[in-house]
Amino acid sequence: MTKSFEKNIDDLKFQIELGVSETISANITKDINKANSLETNSSLEHDSNELSEIKTLNDLQSFIENYDECELSHTARSTVFCDGNVDAEIMLIGEAPGNQEDIEGKPFVGKSGQLLDKILETININRTNCYISNIIPWRPPGNRNPTAEEISMCLPFIKKHIELINPKVLLLVGSISSKSILNKNLGITKLRGEWHIYKDGEIEIPALPIFHPAYLLRRPNNKSYVMRDILLFKRKIQDMKIL
Repeated sequence: MTKSFEKNIDDLKFQIELGVSETISANITKDINKANSLETNSSLEHDSNELSEIKTLNDLQSFIENYDECELSHTARSTVFCDGNVDAEIMLIGEAPGNQEDIEGKPFVGKSGQLLDKILETININRTNCYISNIIPWRPPGNRNPTAEEISMCLPFIKKHIELINPKVLLLVGSISSKSILNKNLGITKLRGEWHIYKDGEIEIPALPIFHPAYLLRRPNNKSYVMRDILLFKRKIQDMKIL
């Protein structure tokens, strides 16, 4: 009985961390909505004029690495900027770096990243033909969820990132990534399985949300949902003549 109770508590903590449960994710949704409402002021705080003038990935990376307004930049070991092919037409956007990502300075290199690689390999996608980044470039202490303020500070970064890469299609990995990029208040279980449109000014890009692989490591019986989504993604890129 004690083990069962401890497991329930452990699962609850994990679901809060990933925002997977529709009920539990209400607070995360509120934070992301707050982040989107704060974005305009946040952009002004970290010199939106300077950010808008950035024309290259190197300049964007330098700007982020030297940005010190977000407390996460002081507590993290690395600025996790990107991995993959800068000329790719497919862009993956995750949530925030974990411990291994913080150590290596690359997104999705821990256990969940290894699982993501295996999932993508089933449709012949790998780091030579896709580009990977995160909503948050710094690891939150203890792998906690980023706050609304942290998301609002970093949203302009990832939007600029998308603008510079100019992908034809987006794969949004996890609840925080999906809700932030799409500006939606639905849970990941309702967002996944359907195509959405990312919009920013004149930019419009089809985007597909999927469960975070860290969730699948704890709930392997849900891998079938991700595989359905990945096949949906495959059909889309085939129709768009990508790869």
